[in-house]
Amino acid sequence: MRWGRVLGVLVLPCVLLALALGGRAAWRSEQYFHYPKPAPVLPADFGDAREVTLRTDDGVELRGWYLPSRNKAAWVLAHGLSQTRMDLIPEARVLHDGGHGVLLFDLRAHGQSGGETSTWGDKERQDVRAALAYVRAQPDVDPARVGALGFSIGSAAVAEVAAKDPQVAAVVLLSPFNTLWLAAAYDFRRFGVVSQTGALIPFWRRGIALDEVRTIDAVDRIQPRPLFIVAGTEESGQPLLDELFTHVAGYAQTWRIPGASHGNFTATAPQEYPRRLLEFADTALKR
Repeated sequence: MRWGRVLGVLVLPCVLLALALGGRAAWRSEQYFHYPKPAPVLPADFGDAREVTLRTDDGVELRGWYLPSRNKAAWVLAHGLSQTRMDLIPEARVLHDGGHGVLLFDLRAHGQSGGETSTWGDKERQDVRAALAYVRAQPDVDPARVGALGFSIGSAAVAEVAAKDPQVAAVVLLSPFNTLWLAAAYDFRRFGVVSQTGALIPFWRRGIALDEVRTIDAVDRIQPRPLFIVAGTEESGQPLLDELFTHVAGYAQTWRIPGASHGNFTATAPQEYPRRLLEFADTALKR
C-alpha cells in the first residue's frame, strides 16, 4: 500500500502533465484549421482574366481566375494554408507578363472555394488535378507545356501530383515541407512524443493521410523534368530544408533567399526573384 501511494504521488503528476501538454498542443494545432476567407479582388492589370469554376473528383467546387497564354505555355498556381489565390498574384504577374497563361484558384476550404476543411496537401491533390485538366483543355495552351507551382501546402499537393503525372512539364516548389507528418508536428517537438502526438490529433480527427504526402520522396519521381525549389533562410525548419536541398542537389535547381521567411519572396528579393522565376519558366516550358 505504501509503495502504491508513492507510485501514485510520482506517476499521477507526470500523467496529468503529459495530458496538459498534449491537450495544449492539440488546441494550438486545431487553430491551423480556422482562418478568415477573404473575397478576392481582381488586380487592375489582370484585365484579360476570366472567372473559372472547377469541380474536383470528390465533388468540391473551386473558384479562380484564368489568365490566357500568349506563348502556348501555362501554369497552375496553388497557394498555402490560410491563404487565397491573392497570395500568389506576384508570381502570377511575373509569369503572365512573360507571356505564360496562369490559373490562380482557391484551394478547398479557402477563399471562395467549397470544401469543409483544409487537409494540408492531402485532398488538395484533387484540386491540383482539376486545375491541370482545365488548363490543358484551353485552346491557347499546348497541353505538353503546362507546369505547376505551389507554395507550402500547395507545394505538397503539386509535388505529389507531378510525381504521378508525367504530363506536368515543370514544377516550382516554394517553401516546401519534407513530409506532411513533419509539417504537422515539427513546431511541437519541444516536449517530444507528448506534444507531437497532441498536435496530430486534429489531423487524425479529419482523416488526413499524414503518411501519404511526402515531398522528399515525390521529388525523385519528378526528375528528369525541370524542378525549381525556393525557400527562405529565416523559415522554420531549416534542418529539414537542408535535408531536402541536399536530397535534390543532383537534379534540381534550388535557391535559399537570404533574409526571407515563409513566402512573400518578392518583398525580400524584388528584382532577383522575378528574374529567376521567369527564367526558369521560360527555359522549362520552351518550345
